[in-house]
Amino acid sequence: MAIDIYVWLAYRLHVLKKLTPITWVALYAQFGAGFQRIRAFRDTFRQNLAVAMAAYPEACVEISNSGLLLHPSAPPVPERRLGSASRVRIPA
Repeated sequence: MAIDIYVWLAYRLHVLKKLTPITWVALYAQFGAGFQRIRAFRDTFRQNLAVAMAAYPEACVEISNSGLLLHPSAPPVPERRLGSASRVRIPA
Protein backbone atom coordinates (compact mmCIF):
# COMPACT_ATOMS: atom_id res chain seq x y z
CA MET A 1 0.00 0.00 0.00
CA ALA A 2 2.89 2.39 0.72
CA ILE A 3 4.06 2.16 -2.89
CA ASP A 4 0.54 2.81 -4.15
CA ILE A 5 0.24 5.87 -1.91
CA TYR A 6 3.65 7.16 -3.02
CA VAL A 7 2.72 6.85 -6.70
CA TRP A 8 -0.64 8.51 -6.07
CA LEU A 9 0.99 11.43 -4.25
CA ALA A 10 3.71 11.76 -6.88
CA TYR A 11 1.04 11.91 -9.58
CA ARG A 12 -1.25 14.38 -7.79
CA LEU A 13 0.69 16.79 -5.63
CA HIS A 14 2.90 18.58 -8.14
CA VAL A 15 -0.04 19.53 -10.38
CA LEU A 16 -2.29 20.91 -7.64
CA LYS A 17 -3.04 24.62 -7.75
CA LYS A 18 -4.71 24.87 -4.33
CA LEU A 19 -5.37 22.96 -1.12
CA THR A 20 -7.38 19.83 -1.95
CA PRO A 21 -9.29 17.83 0.69
CA ILE A 22 -9.73 14.07 0.18
CA THR A 23 -12.21 12.29 2.46
CA TRP A 24 -11.57 8.97 4.21
CA VAL A 25 -14.51 7.56 2.26
CA ALA A 26 -12.85 8.48 -1.06
CA LEU A 27 -9.52 7.07 0.12
CA TYR A 28 -11.23 3.88 1.28
CA ALA A 29 -12.88 3.53 -2.15
CA GLN A 30 -9.50 3.84 -3.87
CA PHE A 31 -7.15 2.03 -1.49
CA GLY A 32 -9.39 0.04 0.86
CA ALA A 33 -9.82 -3.26 -0.96
CA GLY A 34 -9.55 -6.07 1.57
CA PHE A 35 -10.65 -4.01 4.58
CA GLN A 36 -14.02 -4.69 6.14
CA ARG A 37 -14.06 -1.57 8.33
CA ILE A 38 -13.01 1.93 7.41
CA ARG A 39 -11.46 2.39 10.87
CA ALA A 40 -9.02 -0.49 10.31
CA PHE A 41 -8.26 0.93 6.87
CA ARG A 42 -7.62 4.40 8.29
CA ASP A 43 -5.05 3.11 10.79
CA THR A 44 -3.22 1.07 8.14
CA PHE A 45 -3.37 3.94 5.65
CA ARG A 46 -1.78 6.34 8.15
CA GLN A 47 1.12 3.95 8.73
CA ASN A 48 1.68 3.48 5.00
CA LEU A 49 1.34 7.21 4.36
CA ALA A 50 4.25 7.79 6.75
CA VAL A 51 6.38 5.34 4.76
CA ALA A 52 5.40 6.96 1.45
CA MET A 53 6.17 10.43 2.77
CA ALA A 54 9.59 9.27 3.99
CA ALA A 55 10.36 8.47 0.35
CA TYR A 56 8.78 11.76 -0.82
CA PRO A 57 9.86 14.39 1.74
CA GLU A 58 8.62 17.25 -0.48
CA ALA A 59 5.04 15.98 -0.08
CA CYS A 60 2.92 18.38 1.93
CA VAL A 61 0.01 16.35 3.30
CA GLU A 62 -2.02 16.91 6.46
CA ILE A 63 -4.13 14.24 8.15
CA SER A 64 -7.45 15.39 9.55
CA ASN A 65 -10.44 13.67 11.11
CA SER A 66 -12.27 13.88 7.79
CA GLY A 67 -9.39 12.69 5.58
CA LEU A 68 -6.31 14.25 4.00
CA LEU A 69 -5.49 17.80 2.99
CA LEU A 70 -3.22 17.80 -0.05
CA HIS A 71 -1.10 20.90 -0.63
CA PRO A 72 0.64 21.78 -3.88
CA SER A 73 4.13 20.28 -3.56
CA ALA A 74 7.34 19.98 -5.51
CA PRO A 75 7.61 16.80 -7.60
CA PRO A 76 9.41 13.88 -5.95
CA VAL A 77 12.06 13.89 -8.68
CA PRO A 78 13.21 17.24 -10.11
CA GLU A 79 12.70 17.81 -13.80
CA ARG A 80 15.82 17.02 -15.78
CA ARG A 81 16.67 18.82 -18.96
CA LEU A 82 18.97 17.16 -21.44
CA GLY A 83 21.51 19.38 -23.12
CA SER A 84 24.01 18.56 -25.82
CA ALA A 85 26.72 17.86 -23.22
CA SER A 86 24.65 15.18 -21.50
CA ARG A 87 23.71 13.18 -24.58
CA VAL A 88 24.94 9.64 -24.58
CA ARG A 89 26.55 8.40 -27.76
CA ILE A 90 26.39 4.74 -28.55
CA PRO A 91 29.14 3.49 -30.84
CA ALA A 92 27.99 1.72 -33.98
